[in-house]
Amino acid sequence: MNLKQRFLTQSILILIGTIVITGCFGFAYDYFYNILNESHATSGVGQTAVVVIEDDNIVYNSEDFTMLQIKEVLMNLSVDNDYYEYENKRYSISEENFIKQDGVTYRIITLNEVICVGDYYRSFITFVIITFLIIFVIASIIVQKQNLKNIIIPITDLKKETEKLRIGELETAITEKGYGEVRELGVAIEQLRLQLKNSIYYQQKVDENRKFLISSISHDLKTPVTSIRGYIDGVLDGVADTDEKKKYYLSNAIEKTKMINTMIEDLLLYSKLDLNQMTFEKDKVDIIKYMDSCIEECSEEFNRENKRLIFENNLSTSYFVTMDVTKFKRVVQNIMDNAKRNIEKHEGQLRIILRETNSSVIIEFKDNGKGISEHDLPHIFDRFYRADTAREVKGSSGLGLAIAKQIVEGLDGRIWAVSEIGHGASIIISLKKVRDEGVII
Repeated sequence: MNLKQRFLTQSILILIGTIVITGCFGFAYDYFYNILNESHATSGVGQTAVVVIEDDNIVYNSEDFTMLQIKEVLMNLSVDNDYYEYENKRYSISEENFIKQDGVTYRIITLNEVICVGDYYRSFITFVIITFLIIFVIASIIVQKQNLKNIIIPITDLKKETEKLRIGELETAITEKGYGEVRELGVAIEQLRLQLKNSIYYQQKVDENRKFLISSISHDLKTPVTSIRGYIDGVLDGVADTDEKKKYYLSNAIEKTKMINTMIEDLLLYSKLDLNQMTFEKDKVDIIKYMDSCIEECSEEFNRENKRLIFENNLSTSYFVTMDVTKFKRVVQNIMDNAKRNIEKHEGQLRIILRETNSSVIIEFKDNGKGISEHDLPHIFDRFYRADTAREVKGSSGLGLAIAKQIVEGLDGRIWAVSEIGHGASIIISLKKVRDEGVII
């Protein structure tokens, strides 16, 4: 019920309730008035008195009239005056004769008190009006107290809270109080407060991220840029005085530019993923064939560094998963590169294991490197996290695993790591199986 309907209903109920209660009081007033006055006021008839006279002697007197009063009554009857007034009361009088069998005659005089109906109704109407006003005021006060509690006070509180929002105080929750639209307004303002708070928090995080990215990438770019300048200065200053030295200096300068290019590409890719500006072209892919092709592309690099790359397929049959082929290849490449940096020559190996659960395909990248410490493990997917397994190795931008996490989660998958110092590390990815009819839940 909205406020307009509520106010209208309250007004109608107050009016109806006041009329009903006033009517009850009016009936009670009439009932008790007639009982107390032993009369029927609405018919104009009051109390009745009877006087019985025998031979000028009063035999019966219901109202204890004096002999003088009775003589005045008899006098009025003798002159055909049917009314008698005494002590501001007026009586209609009548006489009847009653003869007994023994011949005794009795005069029966009846006096009926005459009541002024106009006076009664004036007092009755006055009573009804006063009662109506009192009941109406009481009912209105009760209703207004409810309105004060459920409408006025909540609106006042909302005004105070919106003033706090205006000056930037966003921590106090706005309670849901009041009727109808007032309650809905409180809910809307609370949602606005939360959205505003989240927006400010997000903006602060964006600013912090921007500053952190600028600081980190500046630090990471400084070393290769300094090296490139040193090699070029060596050529220009004649330090490289032979063709072989010049070639060596220039080759190293080119390698450093490639490193810078990789860092910039990683930074741009991560920024797009972080701001949800990267679209995913999802296709249904045979995971076994896909991983075979990825391993084939990377195997030459592992062989060149005398490191082993092993593929173990523990799937019972071929399964399809939904992925963006190009972007997921970046995930595989980043994880392999990260593992390759952290395993030793000759003895180092990376095992890529495919297995399954009821609903998912699991891809595990397990190396036999020195492992990741318990302190570093929760943070290895953070951008630019300073751990031995990430930033502080040659050619790393510090964004590889952060990019991998963004892409996997963008494909509705999960990625996590398990490790123990001295026993290598495992990066594990879970992707949902799909069939022709769709995703297996």
